[in-house]
Amino acid sequence: MTIASACMKHFRTNHLTSQHLGIVPEKGYDNADNQSLLALRFLAWYAEEHNVNIRNAYSKEGEKRFGNYRVDGWVEEKKLVIEVNGCCWHGCRKCFPDDEIRLPNGVTAGVQRERDERRLEFIESFGVEVEVYWECEIRSMLSRDRVMRLKFKNYLDNGPIDIRSAFFGGRTGPLKLFHKTGEGQKISYYDVTSLYPFINMSTRYPIGHPDVHILNNDVKWTQPSDNTYELALLKVFVIPPRSIDIPVLPMKIGDDDERLLFPLCSTCAKEHPHGDVNENYSCKHSDQQRGWVSTCTSIELNEALKEGYVVTKVFRVLEFKKYDDNLFRPYIREFMAQKIHASGFDNDIKGDRQKEENFIKECKEKFGIIIDREKMKVNKGKRTQAKLCLNNLWGRFSLRNFGLSQCVVTDDPAVYTKYSNDPSLIINFFEELTDDLLLISYTKKKEFVEEHDSSNVIISLWTHISSEDSLASCHATGCENS
Repeated sequence: MTIASACMKHFRTNHLTSQHLGIVPEKGYDNADNQSLLALRFLAWYAEEHNVNIRNAYSKEGEKRFGNYRVDGWVEEKKLVIEVNGCCWHGCRKCFPDDEIRLPNGVTAGVQRERDERRLEFIESFGVEVEVYWECEIRSMLSRDRVMRLKFKNYLDNGPIDIRSAFFGGRTGPLKLFHKTGEGQKISYYDVTSLYPFINMSTRYPIGHPDVHILNNDVKWTQPSDNTYELALLKVFVIPPRSIDIPVLPMKIGDDDERLLFPLCSTCAKEHPHGDVNENYSCKHSDQQRGWVSTCTSIELNEALKEGYVVTKVFRVLEFKKYDDNLFRPYIREFMAQKIHASGFDNDIKGDRQKEENFIKECKEKFGIIIDREKMKVNKGKRTQAKLCLNNLWGRFSLRNFGLSQCVVTDDPAVYTKYSNDPSLIINFFEELTDDLLLISYTKKKEFVEEHDSSNVIISLWTHISSEDSLASCHATGCENS
């Protein structure tokens, strides 16, 4: 058991009430009845390649319907239906040849294929042509065609909200690489003591499950009051200011979104992936070219609006109506008391009875932390343990559900066959341990994962973003070169 999992077990056993926090679905909240990002980008690419207009779920008219059935794409002038099928949702015969394999939607591949065949027969009875493209076929096309990959990358992402895309690291670049101290100057370094415990104590956390708003509305938000979603995750098109000391909202660039940047122009960031100097660089792009689609919390979006960012379109919103101001307070108080006890009184007040009493009183009145004078004895081991418990809980909520390799050791040929032929698994490698034992390393495909029992990336996201917001408030009090 890791320290983080031990902290989670303690928190759930002693501090968390039943039915209080939701298990956040790894696939998100707004993708059950909506087209995937891959499908939307493929339809945009198809329209460009064939010079046609394709009506889809986000067209003004909405999806084309035939009876009770909606279709992914509709080309009016050609009377053409375009269907983009996810392999694991529709039982692609290449990926799921066995009729009995159970798909993530709970039905077998054979049953799903029969349903799809009846659906297509009904649609074709209207005298229209139907083209079906499978996810694996599109990915194969992308792997062979670099131009197609670049086009996909540049198409506007107005698909479902990927919650984890809003969960990222902060900036690490200094504002000044070299400084020589002048008369009366000194270079100092400041650290924030117990930042995450403070955030856990003071942050309003969303709880329960959100209301999903699929909007695609044109707006012009220029100040925080324009954003009416107080506790929400939003997918918006933002235009940054042309000049700002410390940008607020990031974007990811690269073929695999491997670089996190805080640019003032998305096009320049893509055209100059390794940066450039002023003599060789000048941004002449329009506001639309400078902007990008951002998935962010209401906290950071409001901060961005304060700094001159403009929102011109709101695609989707996950709005939380319930919140908890005290979610972590009892837990933090418990271990902060242990840390203070194991630290002993600070040397500045140690031995002064009145100052010690004032400290004990302040801990209780300001933070609700009960300090026992008799326990105020230095113990480095206990202090380290308490500090680990204070800092290792919140991140455990965002433990990944996918991409984690697992292994099984077997001497049974039937087990080898079972794992080798399971279409829900990616086999990483086989290793022959002995003449009789085989190790099988595998990873569950994302579509088939099940969320762990404390999966709530929203909690970790709110902690991280609130800490960034708290640090940003220090800029107003910092010196020019901080």
